[in-house]
Amino acid sequence: MTITASQCRAARALLDWTQDQLAENAQVARATVVDFERNARSPMRQNLVSIVSALEAAGVQFISENGGGAGVRFRKVELEYSKTVRHNGDDMILSVKYRGSPYSVVISREIIDDIDRTNYATVEQRVTAVQNHLPIFLRATEEKIIGEGTMDQNRIVLAHKDFPAGTF
Repeated sequence: MTITASQCRAARALLDWTQDQLAENAQVARATVVDFERNARSPMRQNLVSIVSALEAAGVQFISENGGGAGVRFRKVELEYSKTVRHNGDDMILSVKYRGSPYSVVISREIIDDIDRTNYATVEQRVTAVQNHLPIFLRATEEKIIGEGTMDQNRIVLAHKDFPAGTF
């Protein structure tokens, strides 16, 4: 989803976040947020995905132009999560709850490497990468649960197709 600079400012205001807090949560440079909100430049697609994902993970919903104007509002947050990341071989596992039901989210090494366009050699590096991009992984998880309904054995395996365009 594309958002406007004014939607970004409004979302930050709803959350009572500073530009620094948004930059930190989205893992982008503060200058990226500042320039975007001033309409000085549009962020690269991956940075915009990170900004939108961070705001949505914090409980904001963006409303598209539908005759009444684009906007921002709080949404009911139904995905609970822990920042703790476990590993199973090369895969990373997040524990989440959606509407009270527990899920294990499997994030493959390939996805982790692709999100930063690098090849992480150690488990610790992959854990850090997942934690740095947590809003993007949470957004993909929630969209997959909503789109596919109940998962078998409460296990979700994220694939490239589950992420917004421009993530990789």
